[in-house]
Amino acid sequence: MKHLTTKTINMLRKMTFALTLSVCIMGLYAQSLKADEPAKSADETPAGETTEKGKVSLAEAAPDLYYQGRRYPKFYGDNNTVHGDILRRSQLIGNPMGLRDRLVDMGIYVDVGITQFLGANVSGGVKDGNIRNNGTADYWLNFDTGKAGLWSGGSVFLHGETSWKADQSINPDVGSLIPANMDVTMPVLNDSTSTFSEFGMIQALPSNTVLVVGRANWAAYADQNIFANDERGQFSHTGLINNPILGAFVPYVTWGAGVGWMPNKKNTFFVGALATDGAANTIDTKSIFNGNTTYAAQYTYSPTIAGLPGNYRFIAGYTSKDSRSFAIDARRLVGQILGVVPVVKENGNYNVLGNFDQYLWVKGGSVKAYDRERSLKESNHPGLARLHLPPVGIGIFGRAGWAPNDRNVIDQFYSFGVGGYGMLIPGRDQDRWGIGWAGTHISDDLRSLTRFLRKDLDALEHSFEAFYNLEVTPAAHLTMNVQSIDSTLESIDRATTVSFRLQLDF
Repeated sequence: MKHLTTKTINMLRKMTFALTLSVCIMGLYAQSLKADEPAKSADETPAGETTEKGKVSLAEAAPDLYYQGRRYPKFYGDNNTVHGDILRRSQLIGNPMGLRDRLVDMGIYVDVGITQFLGANVSGGVKDGNIRNNGTADYWLNFDTGKAGLWSGGSVFLHGETSWKADQSINPDVGSLIPANMDVTMPVLNDSTSTFSEFGMIQALPSNTVLVVGRANWAAYADQNIFANDERGQFSHTGLINNPILGAFVPYVTWGAGVGWMPNKKNTFFVGALATDGAANTIDTKSIFNGNTTYAAQYTYSPTIAGLPGNYRFIAGYTSKDSRSFAIDARRLVGQILGVVPVVKENGNYNVLGNFDQYLWVKGGSVKAYDRERSLKESNHPGLARLHLPPVGIGIFGRAGWAPNDRNVIDQFYSFGVGGYGMLIPGRDQDRWGIGWAGTHISDDLRSLTRFLRKDLDALEHSFEAFYNLEVTPAAHLTMNVQSIDSTLESIDRATTVSFRLQLDF
C-alpha cells in the first residue's frame, strides 16, 4: 500500500505539471489563431500601435518584457537605441550597412554583450593578493512575430552564454557561502563553457495577460528590483541581485510555464509551474515529467507615493521535491566550505519572500514632472533617446525571506540598501550606483549537525558592497565595486575585495 501511495502521488505530480504546461501551450496556440482578428477593446490586445504589417509588436508595445527576460534594460531596436559615431551609439558595432535595421524590420532582434572582470581579494578570506581576470558573454536573439507580420504579441527567444577563466574569479579566494561574483556562476559554476541556456516563447494574451513558456531563467520574472537586480550594471554580490533562498527551489535555468496578469498599473500577478531540476549546459526534457515541480506566485503592488514610484513584492513558493539533504542552489559554495552536506529526509519544501524598491527623490520633484521634462527634451530634439527607463533619482531597496530550517541551508535572508540613477556627479544622469548589505542566516539545525564535522559556522554571513557604474560611452560601462564579506565559516577572516567590471554592448 505504501508503494502504491508513493507511485500514485508521483503520477499525480506528473499529471499536474503536464496539465499546467498543456493548458498554457493551448492558450498560446489559441491566441495565435485569434491574433488576426481586429481588436475589440483596448484591453484585449497589448498596448501600443500596430506595425506596418497590421500586427502588434511586443518589442515596440512592451519592451519592458524583453528587459525583464534579459535582466538588462537594453536591446538594439528599442526606443532608446542611439545611432551615430562610436562615442554616441548605444551598440558598438551599430548598424553595419543597414543590416541590423533590416533584421529588425523582419522581427529579428540580435544582441551580444561581453562582461569582463578584473579584481582581487586584497585581505582576509581564504587567499589574498592574487589579481583575478575572468569574463562572460551573452548572445540574445528574439524573433518578434508581430514585427514579422505573423501574429500579434508573440516573441520567440534564444539565449546563449560563454564563460572563460571561470575558475579564476575572486569567489574561491573569498571563501563565502554566497558568491561575491554572481555573474561568473552562470552558466555553470567554475566551468568555462559555451551553451544555449534559454529558449522559449513569450505571448501577450487578452486583458493585459502574458504567457511565458520554455526553458528560462525564472528569477528574471520574480524578485525583480529597480536598484538591485542586474549583475551586469549594478551589484556583483549574489545576495544583492536575488534572494539566495530561491536557488533551493529552482535552478538557474529550467523548463516551465508562467502567466503574468496586470489588471492595472498598480497591481501585477505572476504564477508559474517549474521543473525543479535542470542545468544550463544540458538539455534534459525528462526533468519536466519526473514528478518534481515548483509552484510559485508573486504579487507586486506599485504605488506612487507623493509623486515617487515604488514596488512592493510578495512571493511564495512550494516544491514537491523531497529533500534528501539540506537544500541549496548548486551555485552556492557550500560544497567547498563544508565538504559535505548532512542528510535529511523531508517531504517537500516551501518559502515566503518579500522585496521592495522605493524612490525617495526624483529629478524634477516627482515622476510626472520628470516625465514631462523628458518628453519636452525629446520633442525639441527628435534624435534624443530616452536613455532611462527608471527615473533619475535616489531610492532604497530591501529583501527578506524565510524557509524551514529543518531542510534548508539558508532559512532566513535579509538585505537592504540605497541606490540611484545619476545625481551624484552633475551632468552624469546615465551613471548608476548603490550601497547595500546582505545577511544570510544559516539554519540552526544544519549548524548543530556540522559541529560533528568540526565545521563551526556563524549564524549570519554578512556582506557589504558599494558600486559605481560609469558610462564611458552608451555602449561601454565600467563598474567599480568594493566588498567586505564575513564568511559563515568561523575559521575564515573577513575578506575585502576590490573589482572592476567592463560591460560592452555590441
